[in-house]
Amino acid sequence: MEGSSRYTEPAGPRHVEDDARYARARQISAGAVAGHLLPAVAFLAAMMLAVRALGAEQTPAATAAAPLVKDGLEDGRLRLATGRSIVLNTVRPCKRVSIGDPEIATARPLGISSVLVTARKAGITQLILWDEADVSQAVDVHVQVDAQVLQEQLKALFPAAAIEIANANGTIVLKGRVPTVQMAEQAAQVAAPYGTKVINLLEVAGGQQIMLHVRFAEVSRSATSSLGVNLFAADGSVVFGSNIGQVSPPGALPAFNGTIGDTPSPRGITLSDPHTISPSVTVYGAGQFGSFYVEKFVDALRRNNLLRILAEPTLLTMSGQEASFLAGGEFPIPVSGGASTGGMPTVTIEFREFGVKLNFLPTVLGNGRIRLKVSPEVSDLDFSTAVRFSGFIVPGLNQRKVSTTVELAEGQTFAIAGLLNNSVTANKDVLPLLGDLPVIGALFRSVRYQRKETELVVLVTPRLVEGMHASQVPPLPGERWRHPGENELFMNGGLGGALPRSVPTTAPAAARNPPRYFGAYGFNPAANHED
Repeated sequence: MEGSSRYTEPAGPRHVEDDARYARARQISAGAVAGHLLPAVAFLAAMMLAVRALGAEQTPAATAAAPLVKDGLEDGRLRLATGRSIVLNTVRPCKRVSIGDPEIATARPLGISSVLVTARKAGITQLILWDEADVSQAVDVHVQVDAQVLQEQLKALFPAAAIEIANANGTIVLKGRVPTVQMAEQAAQVAAPYGTKVINLLEVAGGQQIMLHVRFAEVSRSATSSLGVNLFAADGSVVFGSNIGQVSPPGALPAFNGTIGDTPSPRGITLSDPHTISPSVTVYGAGQFGSFYVEKFVDALRRNNLLRILAEPTLLTMSGQEASFLAGGEFPIPVSGGASTGGMPTVTIEFREFGVKLNFLPTVLGNGRIRLKVSPEVSDLDFSTAVRFSGFIVPGLNQRKVSTTVELAEGQTFAIAGLLNNSVTANKDVLPLLGDLPVIGALFRSVRYQRKETELVVLVTPRLVEGMHASQVPPLPGERWRHPGENELFMNGGLGGALPRSVPTTAPAAARNPPRYFGAYGFNPAANHED
């Protein structure tokens, strides 16, 4: 080519030999390298195949053993306060989630490796997560009340109270002391929205022992005036009688079988089967004037009755505890059963209480206020209204009872019940015409006039009390008693009596008055204490 030149060495024997030697050397080098590399490559390939096979065998087990969620759990549990949320991150992609009780907590995926859990109300539920290989993990979710928020609210609302809060599986427990019962009830109402249930264990500060003194006072007066006359007359052929008084049957006096109304026999009327005089008869008599026989029965009565009852039961109990008291007894009441023995019904006996009875339930409200649910009762047997049953006499029962709820200060007295009853009963039975006659008309009339007055009052007095020291206990009834000697008993008829207060008893002074103690700790006798 023009403008360029190239030198070409002619081929010769020497160049051909050099090329042959160079090619031979390259073959020898390539063979040596291949001889050294082939075992190493084969070894590496075998190792890679073994690792891959081992990894393929261990991947399912390792995946199953490794949890999806590690962070944010305490001993495998998720603990949240009501109204709080948390984001759980998974170590592998999470395919789906499920929550046991959506009312307690909710779960919502935020991505392939994060889940948002929100606590709604106190309780326990379970969260389940699945990965792409359908391997699941269950997490217990414990939702508790935010005690700190509730504690701050109670402290702000009731600064004078010392209230502690505890949570027991969604149940709020209030403990401590409050000044009044109203404050304890209000604290329970404040805590109610924070749990499914509130247990109020709050105590009212101050004395909790209540002594109730109840007084029954009843005065009943009655006045009765009555007049009734029964007449019976007979002669030899005529019999006449007036039973307007209804006090005794006619023909009751003769105690022998004979004739009356005329003499000598056989003229007259024969009376037999004498009757018993009625207890209501106050004046009676009979007589015969020639052939005229007459007998009369008069009920003329003026009666005044007076009844006075005074009962003062006293009972001691704790605040919130019901107490009962009975001073009286029980009387039997026969009750006919359904079964029969030998054609006669079976009779069983039941007993009913009577006497002075007291039931009351006190509640200390604080600040010296006491709420009382009190049910006093006074009853006595009344044989005037008795019932006869299969040979038994069952008396009636007169009752005065009250049931009410009051609120008053310690030491105050309330009249919780009272009765003022004034009743008048008047009866008059008149024989027409004859009963209207002057003077002798009284023999043909029966009149009864009754007036009754009843006054009843029930007083209650509650007091907060504490235990007494042994030296403060007053003498018991009959403790200081003087026993009579034989001379006093037989000659003077003395039966003994209470000793005067100036006469000491035989009991040792140390036994009656043990030493007082002082100080918060220790039990040193006060007599040995040096101020």
